[in-house]
Amino acid sequence: MKWHDWMGALLEIFFPSEFICPLCWRKGQSRDNKGFCDSCVNKVMSLSREIDTCPRCGYFKADQACPNCYNWENTSLEVVSVVPYYGMFKELIYNLKYNGKKDITYPLGYLMAQRIEELEIKEKIEAVIPVPLHFSRENARGFNQSLLLAKEVATELGKPLLKDALKRNNFSYSQTKLRKKGRFENIAGAFEGVNKQEVVGKTVLIVDDIITTGATLLACAKALEQMGAIKVYGVTWAAGYNIKIINKIAGNWLYSEERRG
Repeated sequence: MKWHDWMGALLEIFFPSEFICPLCWRKGQSRDNKGFCDSCVNKVMSLSREIDTCPRCGYFKADQACPNCYNWENTSLEVVSVVPYYGMFKELIYNLKYNGKKDITYPLGYLMAQRIEELEIKEKIEAVIPVPLHFSRENARGFNQSLLLAKEVATELGKPLLKDALKRNNFSYSQTKLRKKGRFENIAGAFEGVNKQEVVGKTVLIVDDIITTGATLLACAKALEQMGAIKVYGVTWAAGYNIKIINKIAGNWLYSEERRG
């Protein structure tokens, strides 16, 4: 037996490979999905098929018209998301950003890439770009969650990661507690293109953790289009939603107390 086989055997003794799926909290499920079990992956991916989503901003809507992006500026940006920003899906992002649970970026990024492939956008994308944080906020947090997700998305899609294509010019207030108009005003002019030659004439994919009003991704898309990008897609783990959809998923596997048993 080679040394790494011995090491693997020892690690298995002290740190068993059996894991707990972060969504259903069951033990011993498949690890093929970077951390989520097969059953949860199938159910997660079914949400965006069963619930109508806006093809422009990814909003999970209950009606024909989307109330979220009707006043967006004219831009090539199209955003896709995996899940509504609700329940356990929201908790996962909170734990990533504020509790430093960085390992969760592996399954989240994997499923974001799966969503891109499902919609047959993959072949159009030539590069992946994370939404940048201002250096002071990144230093305080210790990482940029969008960059961690973008690394995983780029790896899964087999696309180059352009982590320095954009930079954050100013330190603005957190978007979290601002209303829609305030978010657009707060983020205006916040992003600047850095390496024009990397994106000119290309179709690129911006990666972020969530999209609500779309102010951040729109500002990034505008900067990339000014650099010469011909088309900008966006992908996020979660998106805003119409409260009516909660009736469709209330009592769903995701929110059932049974999964805590």
